[in-house]
Amino acid sequence: AGWARWCDPQLLAALEDLKSTGNDTLILSLLREEVEGVYSFALFSDEFCDLFLDELDGYYSSGLPVSRPNSMNNYGIIVNHIGLKPALSRFQRDVLQPLSDLLFPVQAKGGFDGHHSFMVQYKSGQDLGR
Repeated sequence: AGWARWCDPQLLAALEDLKSTGNDTLILSLLREEVEGVYSFALFSDEFCDLFLDELDGYYSSGLPVSRPNSMNNYGIIVNHIGLKPALSRFQRDVLQPLSDLLFPVQAKGGFDGHHSFMVQYKSGQDLGR
């Protein structure tokens, strides 16, 4: 799939191995459990991250309305509202769902039924919760 070039190649290979053989060894080797039930891992390519940030900068500079993700963040945007919902839905189905099925089988049972996808900018002195 064309979107695959935006994901970490090792993660994609491990997901393919999990899908085709049921072997979870590769995928588990890529995960780091920070605290019980909280994992970190390489997800997106550096190229994707750069392009995504460029896209957000372009949207902000367009003057089009910006929907904030929640009441706690004044420096963020709901990316579903700027045309990225279909891509993120596919990403959720093809990448996040298999990971969730493996790591959180009870909670992931039945699949995801939607997403509220957003990007938040954090900067010292901003969004202080006052």
